[in-house]
Amino acid sequence: MNLLIPYVYLYDHNDPLFKEFTYGDVGARAAQLKNNLRKGDHVFFHRSIAGKKYITAYYLVDRVLNTSEAVKDRNIVTKYKNPHLERQPSKHERYNGDVILFGDPITSRVLDRPLLFDKTLAKKLSLNIKFPDGKTETQAIGSATRAWRKLTDKDVEVLKKAISVSEKEGLNIEKIYSTDEVTEFIEKDIENFIEKNPAIIGSSLKLKRRQLDTPVGRTDLIFENEIGGLLVVELKLNKIGRDAITQLRRYMDWVKQETKKEVGGAVICKGVMPVFKEDIKKLKNIKIFCYGWQLNVYPWSGAE
Repeated sequence: MNLLIPYVYLYDHNDPLFKEFTYGDVGARAAQLKNNLRKGDHVFFHRSIAGKKYITAYYLVDRVLNTSEAVKDRNIVTKYKNPHLERQPSKHERYNGDVILFGDPITSRVLDRPLLFDKTLAKKLSLNIKFPDGKTETQAIGSATRAWRKLTDKDVEVLKKAISVSEKEGLNIEKIYSTDEVTEFIEKDIENFIEKNPAIIGSSLKLKRRQLDTPVGRTDLIFENEIGGLLVVELKLNKIGRDAITQLRRYMDWVKQETKKEVGGAVICKGVMPVFKEDIKKLKNIKIFCYGWQLNVYPWSGAE
């Protein structure tokens, strides 16, 4: 059996714990996990973000254990930090079940870009979600998926294909997006934009390589200028410090050693951490560029 499970973030209960691919539950839901899931099944997690529904991760089930059994295993207690391993279950829970689901760490995934769970996607699934007048599609999907829903193997294929397409296509960064939609941007979208508009970071640049695997890591973009020199570009969504510069220098040194050409570097980021500003100002062959969002006012079309 495959499942579609909603969740919300709680301040004192970080579960599902995506960084270790675990999820705990109690009572009837615990029984459903324990009795119905088998190794190789899929569990997809979804939540609300900025007023819309998104699928954010999926686990390929490795095993489901009673928490009372899991806490006796020193290897599990040492490696995993799911709150169900640390809490003391009530007498009622001890008798009615408290379990932990472990996803396979190789094939389970937290999505770089959450997948929009909208009417188009819902119609491709076997959930038979109704979209009545008077309800937004987010409200209709939320109502229909508030409880756990079973997914067919075909549903799993549909969701995985939609995730793959979303990641390959990226977002069109030149389109006008709402404030909420800006949160969906990831490094790949900025990478697409720089690839199409290299003049922003230098004149007469031509793309040579993108996502090049090297012995020292994977570079984002490498451009060549009009005199044959190379520019290695690293993209960061957040503010940078010394680590980002060190990483870029490793790439630059490797590229220079391999090509015997002059190599410069550029980092495109949200900004520089205050404590590193003076150090980064002294850089000679690395340039820093900051990305941002431009306000645009436009007539309402009535289509939303």
